[in-house]
Amino acid sequence: MSTTEVLRGLGRALAGAVLFALPIFMTMEVWSLAASIDRVRLLLLVLAGVLLSIGLAHFFGFVNQERIGALDAVIDAGVAMLAGVAAAVAVLWVLAVVEPWRGWQAAVSVVALEAVPAAIGASFARSQLGMDRRRARKKHPQWREGFLVTAGAVVVAANIAPTEEVVLIAARMSPVHGIALIAFELVLVHAFVYGLRFRGTATLQGGTWKVLLAWTLIAHLTALAVSAYLLWTFGRFDGTALSQAVMETVVLALPAGVGAAAARLVV
Repeated sequence: MSTTEVLRGLGRALAGAVLFALPIFMTMEVWSLAASIDRVRLLLLVLAGVLLSIGLAHFFGFVNQERIGALDAVIDAGVAMLAGVAAAVAVLWVLAVVEPWRGWQAAVSVVALEAVPAAIGASFARSQLGMDRRRARKKHPQWREGFLVTAGAVVVAANIAPTEEVVLIAARMSPVHGIALIAFELVLVHAFVYGLRFRGTATLQGGTWKVLLAWTLIAHLTALAVSAYLLWTFGRFDGTALSQAVMETVVLALPAGVGAAAARLVV
C-alpha cells in the first residue's frame, strides 16, 4: 500500500472522528463532567473504547485489508485511538475549551472522555479504505455483528448520555410511556436493519419472529446494556432510585438502538 493511500486512510480516520464525535465535543455537560467523573470509571470507559476499536480493526482492517492478525488489529486500533485523541485535542482547543499548557490535568480528562466515541468514529470511517466487505462479512459473523451493534450504540449514545435531557425526559415519563418507548424502539430497530431494505440490509433465513428474536431483540438488549453502562460511567445513577435509573436507560436506548441498527448499514 502506497504512502498516499495510508495518508488518505489517516485523513478518513480523523474525518470520521470529528463527524461522529462533534456533538460531544460541543456539549457543555461533558466539560464539567470531566472534572468530576470517577477516575476508575473513566479508565474503564477508555479501555472499553480500546477493545471495541481492536475488534473493529480485526474484522475490517485499516492499513491493509489482508492483515487480520492480533498484533495488526492492536496497531490499527492504536491508530484509531490516536486519531480520536488528535481530533478531540484539535477541536477542543479551537473551541477554547481546553488549553493544555494551563490546567493540563483537566484537559487530559476532557480529551480522554471525548476520545472514545471519536476513536470509534475513526474506526467506522477508516474501514471504508479499500475494504472487501464481502470477505470481511464471512469471517466470524456473530462476533462481527456483536462489535458492530455495540460500537454503533456507543458512538451515538455517548453523545447524548452526558446531557441533562436524558434525566429530565425520564423524570417526566410514566411507566406507560416507558413501555410504549420500548415497543417503539424495537419496531424502529427492526425497521432499520430488516424492514425498510436500506442498502446494507441484512438477509437472514427464517421467519419474521425468528429474525426479531435472534437479531432485533439482541440489538435492543445491547443498546440497553450500553446505555446503562454509559449512564453509570457519567454518574447518572448515583443517588438515583431504581425506577428512575431504569427509565433513564430506556430513554437513552432510543438513540443507542438507532446507532446499533444503523452501524451495520454504514460499514
